[in-house]
Amino acid sequence: MLILTTERLALLALDRELAALQAGSRTAFFNAIAVTHEAIWPPLPFESASFEWAARHLEHDPDGQGWYGWAMLANEGERSPPRIVGIGALIGRPDEEGDVELAFGLLPEFRGRGYGGETVQALATWAFANGAQRVIAHLDAEDMHAAQTLARHGFADTGEPPYPGVARWALSAAA
Repeated sequence: MLILTTERLALLALDRELAALQAGSRTAFFNAIAVTHEAIWPPLPFESASFEWAARHLEHDPDGQGWYGWAMLANEGERSPPRIVGIGALIGRPDEEGDVELAFGLLPEFRGRGYGGETVQALATWAFANGAQRVIAHLDAEDMHAAQTLARHGFADTGEPPYPGVARWALSAAA
C-alpha cells in the first residue's frame, strides 16, 4: 500500500482494487478505507467518470499505483474515524516530455484549511521522485484561491491557456 503523509493528511494511492471499488460503490469504497461516509461525493472537479477512468487505467497498468488517484484522509481526533476530505490525482504517467497533470478537489467543508496545498506539495514531490520533469495544473482562470495555493507551492502561470477561461500552471523539477 502506497501512502504519503503530510502534516495533517495521509494520501492513500489507489490500487486496482480500490479504484474498482471507488468506481463501483461509494459505500464499499468508504468501508474499504475505513472512513466516515460522506454525503457529498465526489468533490469537484471530479465526477464518476473520473473514477471509471482511474479503474480502467489501473486495470491495464497494475504497477501504476500513484499515477491514477489518491484519497486524501484527515484524522480529526482520536475519538472519531478518519475523514476523507478530498481526492488528488496525477492524471496518468508522465508523457514523453516528462509532463504530468495534477488535479485535486476538496469537499466544501474542508476548503480553505490548507489541505489542498499539502496535497499539491506531496504529489508534486512524489511525481518528481518517480520520473516526472514538470507537474501541470489546469484551473478556472478566475479561481484565485486555487491559483494562490499553487503559487505558494512554487507553481507559476505559464501564460499558455489550453482554452479560453482555463489557466495552466506548472512546476518544474529543476525549480
